[in-house]
Amino acid sequence: MTKEQVNSRSLWRSLTVRMFATIILPLTLLSMVIAVASVTIHQRQMREHLSEEDMKIATSPALELTLVTPLVLIPPLLFSVAGLWFVTRQIIQPLQKLEAKAAALAWGDFKTIQEPVGGISEVQHLQMELTEMSRKVQAAQEGLHDYIGAITSAQEDERTRLARELHDDTIQAVIALKQRVQLVEKLVKDQNTRQSLKSLEDLAEQTIENLRRLTRALRPIYLEDLGLVTALEMLVHEIHQANDLQVDFYKSGQERRLPREVELSLYRIAQEALNNVVHHAQASYAVLSIFFDDGIKLEVKDDGIGFFVPKSPTDFAPNGHFGLLGMRERTDLIGGTLEVQSETGEGTCLSVWLTNTSGNSPKEKTHLIS
Repeated sequence: MTKEQVNSRSLWRSLTVRMFATIILPLTLLSMVIAVASVTIHQRQMREHLSEEDMKIATSPALELTLVTPLVLIPPLLFSVAGLWFVTRQIIQPLQKLEAKAAALAWGDFKTIQEPVGGISEVQHLQMELTEMSRKVQAAQEGLHDYIGAITSAQEDERTRLARELHDDTIQAVIALKQRVQLVEKLVKDQNTRQSLKSLEDLAEQTIENLRRLTRALRPIYLEDLGLVTALEMLVHEIHQANDLQVDFYKSGQERRLPREVELSLYRIAQEALNNVVHHAQASYAVLSIFFDDGIKLEVKDDGIGFFVPKSPTDFAPNGHFGLLGMRERTDLIGGTLEVQSETGEGTCLSVWLTNTSGNSPKEKTHLIS
């Protein structure tokens, strides 16, 4: 017999004894007292108002049985009502609350699970076990965040190095190639050859533009020099120019500079979200919004086909939502809250909330999906 089976039997044995002692036994004794009292009162009233012959008929065992029988049904009825109330208040409702708290725990809310749910001692013991498990998970997650932060930083450094090499080497080489083609084009008199060289020049120009776009994607220079809002505006412009997608940008509140790691994370989240819209949403319209208030809110909406959002972040990778997984990790690193709302055929709305913009001590995170 497994440990879970032993615990389950122990739970039901304890529950049965408790219900017998607190409900069944008192109700049974009460019904017996009522039955005896009813028969006694009935007989006394019959003696006072009936003759001896009528008294024998009125107090016959058959009639007495019809009087007592309804009373026998009282204990099962009361027991059923009391049992239903007990199970609902002490087991079902606490388990439902515990289920909701466990779902919040899966999204990184480590405080909610500590709020008491009540119920029988077994449910409270289960909550204590979940609370202890959440403490260990939180400790492990804090260590993992340092590791993920180091990986993310190394990734950004590698992107910067690649962007610099593309700009200083590859793009310059293609520019030199284009200039030599232009020189040769001036020396050539044959029209067909000139046309071929013109096509080669156009191809070089297009390659330069694509490489510059790739460089900006790897290393957003506007972000470093002009700030997050300008960088997001340029991102929207480039997405619109490179794809058949209408993308608008909206800003609300007083713009302010944020710590470098916060701005970079928000930019990468917006970049990944818009790339998902382009490649997966089949949308015709999207809007990128940023709201400056007491905190920061970044939002990406589209009118695409939508998708089924996993109930737990642990399902992101198995379901192929690696982009969502990366955005969630970046949100965690800056102490933010990620919310994804999507329904099939109704589009998608992705939001990142950030109340602490110092970039130092992350707040507790609650992640909501629907």
